[in-house]
Amino acid sequence: MSRKVGIHILVLLVFSASLIAQQLTVKGDPVALSAPGKSFMAPEWSPDGNQLAVGGGNYNGIYLISFPSAKMSVLSEEIGAGFRMAWSPNGEAIAARVSSYENNKKRSQIVLFFLDGTRQALSEVQQSLQGVPVWSKSGDFVYLNSSERFQPYMLSAERATSLTGELPYLKTFEIYLRNLENGSESKVLNSEERALYLEISPTETEFVYSTASENLWIADLDGTNNRKLGRGSAPSWSPDGTWIACMVPEDDGHVITQSEIQIYHAQNGAVALRTNTPDIHEMHPAWSPDGNWIAYENEVDGRIWAVEIEGR
Repeated sequence: MSRKVGIHILVLLVFSASLIAQQLTVKGDPVALSAPGKSFMAPEWSPDGNQLAVGGGNYNGIYLISFPSAKMSVLSEEIGAGFRMAWSPNGEAIAARVSSYENNKKRSQIVLFFLDGTRQALSEVQQSLQGVPVWSKSGDFVYLNSSERFQPYMLSAERATSLTGELPYLKTFEIYLRNLENGSESKVLNSEERALYLEISPTETEFVYSTASENLWIADLDGTNNRKLGRGSAPSWSPDGTWIACMVPEDDGHVITQSEIQIYHAQNGAVALRTNTPDIHEMHPAWSPDGNWIAYENEVDGRIWAVEIEGR
C-alpha cells in the first residue's frame, strides 16, 4: 500500500471517528411554551420558525403558539384537527384531517386552515377517509400517508399538470414509490412490521420511518440502502438533514411509563443526545427550521416545551 493511500485511509478513519464522537448538548433550561392546566400535543414548527401549531387534548383543535413570546391563539376547534397536521411550505395554511359523527359513524374530511381564518375543504366528507396529510415539496397538493391509495388533493385545477418525479409514501402501512407523472408505483421495502411514520429528508435524498415495534429505519429515496438506526418513533429531521430526533417511549401495556428524546446521526447511526428525565415524558419532538431548538410535548403535565440545542 502506498504512503499516499495510507494517509488517505487514516484521514477517513479520523473523520469517521470524529463523526461518531460528535455530541449535541442542551443549552440552558427548557422553555415553557404553554401554561399549566390544559393539555396540548405534538408541536409542529411553522416554516419561518415564528410559531408552532399544536393539537389540543385528544388532538382536538389546532392552536398557534408564537415563538418565543408563547402567546397562544386558536386556529380551529374541530375534532381531530391536531392529529399529524402539516404546515404548507409557504406557511400560509395547515392541512388537517377533521372528523365529525353522524348516527354514531365517524366521517372525515381533508381541510386547509389558513392563518387568516379562512377554511378550504380539499375532499368530500366520507367514512372511508384514512391517513394523515402530507404536503408535496412544491406546495401544489396534499396527499395522505397510511391511506389505502394515493390521492393528490390539488389546491387548484391549474396546478394539476405539475405532478413530476417520484415520491415514497405509506400505503396501508407499507412503503411504496410512486411515479407522479404516469401513476405507476411499486412496493420498495418488504417488512414484516407496519410502518407508522415516514418523513422525507430536507435534501429529498432519503426518508426515515418507524415501525409498530418503535424501531427507526432510514433508506435512500428509492428504498435502497435500508438500514436500522435503533429504537424510536415520531422522527423529525434537522433542517440540514444531518440529524434525526425521535421519541423513545416505554409503556406497561396500557399507559406510557417513560419517554425520552433521542437524536441520531442520520449517516452513521450514532446517538448524539438522549435525555434522562424519569419525571418528564418528552414526546413528539419537532426540530425548528433554524436547527437551534427542539419543541416537544410533556405527556405528564400536558405542556409544550422547547430546548435549545448546540454542538451541530
